[in-house]
Amino acid sequence: MLVGLCVLFTLALRVPFLTWPLMPDEAGLLIMAHQWEEGPFLYGDYFVGRGIVLMLVFALADALGGAFALRLIGCLVAVILVVAAGWAGHQLRGRSGAGWSALVAASYSSTYAMSSTVMNERLLAAALVTVSCACTIAALRRARSASGDALAVLAGACATSALLVVQSYAEGAVFAGVLLFASWRVRALPGSAVVRIASGGLLGMLLPVAAVALGVLVSWLTASHVWFQMFGYRLQAAGVIGRSDNDFYRFVTLTVIAALTGFLVLLFCFVCGYRQVKRYDNTATWVAVLAMIVASGAAMFLGGAWYNDYLLQLIPAVVLATAVMAPQPTWSGLGMRCGAAMAAVAAVVATYLGLERPILGSTNSQAAVGRWMAADSEQGDTGVVLWGKANVLHAAGMSSPYPYLWSLLTRTLDPELDLLLTTLRGPDAPTWLVEWYPRNSWQLDADGALTAAIEDRYIQVGSPCGIDVYLLKSESRELPPDAQCEQWRAG
Repeated sequence: MLVGLCVLFTLALRVPFLTWPLMPDEAGLLIMAHQWEEGPFLYGDYFVGRGIVLMLVFALADALGGAFALRLIGCLVAVILVVAAGWAGHQLRGRSGAGWSALVAASYSSTYAMSSTVMNERLLAAALVTVSCACTIAALRRARSASGDALAVLAGACATSALLVVQSYAEGAVFAGVLLFASWRVRALPGSAVVRIASGGLLGMLLPVAAVALGVLVSWLTASHVWFQMFGYRLQAAGVIGRSDNDFYRFVTLTVIAALTGFLVLLFCFVCGYRQVKRYDNTATWVAVLAMIVASGAAMFLGGAWYNDYLLQLIPAVVLATAVMAPQPTWSGLGMRCGAAMAAVAAVVATYLGLERPILGSTNSQAAVGRWMAADSEQGDTGVVLWGKANVLHAAGMSSPYPYLWSLLTRTLDPELDLLLTTLRGPDAPTWLVEWYPRNSWQLDADGALTAAIEDRYIQVGSPCGIDVYLLKSESRELPPDAQCEQWRAG
């Protein structure tokens, strides 16, 4: 009953965003999924450093109709996360554990403050990790049965699938490994059961890998495609991440959000409640959750850019922490309940009162600029946005001849802008060019080569919503007045 109410709560939080303009990541991945076919990269003509399971989800959304279908899939992902959280909480601490953990999951999986009201790739990965953890707990409880073996396999499969969405989401494997070891050390589980469950988990982890390998064998894909686009690129990008002047501001913003939404309260009370955990025979689970928190923190630190949705990586750990601690009649338990209440209130405020929107902004401007471009576009028009904001192109109904739709890709793989300049000067030059960020952001145009290429081939045709838009000199369009963009943005 409590879990069902939490499901309704998370859906109520998402309803206002079902028809909201797409976020840049959503739009970029939908553009890629729409054209996903044989090409120079793993995902056809475009490159992105995300996993193949994520792209399969976006391909499904594209096949079902696009943006609205994607948001509905996002609702399903959030519901799965809440149900998995409730299941895990019930196994750990009964009805009370299920209710508190499901409430936290519902609040964080559908809050504007963390960009989880939309179809966020990190939310999908967090849902898979939560399902993996719930299955691991269930497998331990059925350690000597066939159902326990099946649950261990499912836990492993979900743990690897999370890594095939976002490559840093290893918490499912961390939780299972530490929980098994800790359970054996405190003699809650015999060695033979540990080996049996671990074997099933390893088998499950290999199944998604085998599926990817089969895809390589029967398609145009190569092992080098898969390795570099999913993992090699991330290693290369690590040397670029963290150089932005906005990183400190984003870190401060993320910390403020973590405080306002109860994240810091939940983490503090969990860590301080170790002594009380011993009374309830949850020592092994406490240690395993702590390991998840450490792993999540390390991944967030290595991520470096400190976007607000980084907090989604902590959802599985915080959900389990709440299940373990909140039902306890102790100061730590009371603190966990206060943290859960803060999470729910913050989610409602962010969604229905919009108090966080001045901090995080909205996507209305990008959608309005895209509509302005589309007002007199022609079939076959293409565009490039400097540096990112693929939702402008999606709103305009255009694709891009340049394969990098995010600034980090350009900064990592095309830092001298050789490919971009070749594209702008070549026969497949984009019809439109949008200067969303200054040309010399991140010192990308320090030598002025990009400016020269734009001045040579493009002419500015307007500044809708304050954004400079350029058109190829060889083309002609009858565009609406700039003020029309402001009306669309406000509406």
